[in-house]
Amino acid sequence: MQTPALILLAAFVGVPHALYAQPTEGTPAGRFFDVTVGLGINAHVASAVADYVNQVALPWPEQKADIITSAPEVYAVCELQISDDWSVGAEYALLLKSHAVDDRSGYARSNFSYQVHMPSVLVHRLLFGEGYRVKAGGGVGYHFCLFQQEFQPYGNEEALRTSGLSLKLEAVGNTKFDESFYGSIGFDLRWDFLGRLERRVTATTSGRTVELPSMNFFNAGIKLGITFQLN
Repeated sequence: MQTPALILLAAFVGVPHALYAQPTEGTPAGRFFDVTVGLGINAHVASAVADYVNQVALPWPEQKADIITSAPEVYAVCELQISDDWSVGAEYALLLKSHAVDDRSGYARSNFSYQVHMPSVLVHRLLFGEGYRVKAGGGVGYHFCLFQQEFQPYGNEEALRTSGLSLKLEAVGNTKFDESFYGSIGFDLRWDFLGRLERRVTATTSGRTVELPSMNFFNAGIKLGITFQLN
């Protein structure tokens, strides 16, 4: 599942430094090439998944899955400045989410978890200041979801998959700590259109006939990270 993301990141890591330019007024000495890694927390809106969990697991009302929940994310971005005002980048992010629900009988438990692998290509408009830089823009990606569900006491697991396009808008600020080390804080909005989950292998489920959900979702996230400037 991670192969497309690794290829995308490798392509940018291997970009030659021949594009670096002479310094101009208001910009740093040379065009930057950097790597950012960090963590994020998202307000995750996946209404179809929440409805599916509530229909299949049959929880008590106070234990129902909410439409809006929090979801953690880890990410890495390689970015290259291509002109005084613009940069391009490749991002790989991994979103994690899970639900564990006891049904009303108290004897059956349903576990749902999913990972969304999120490689994206980004374009940013740049603004430089004394000791900081701001990037605003967005990008597109093709994302991959692995959804796992387990129904107890049936004791079996089932893996579902889907993939699709994504759009992203973001603003990121970098604060300079030294010549090659920055702090990073960002805010982003992401729309994923992954479509309906699909079974690859027929498996025994909870016995309840419920249509598989769409994995379309919306995220609004805050990210904190560290940036290493490599040039």
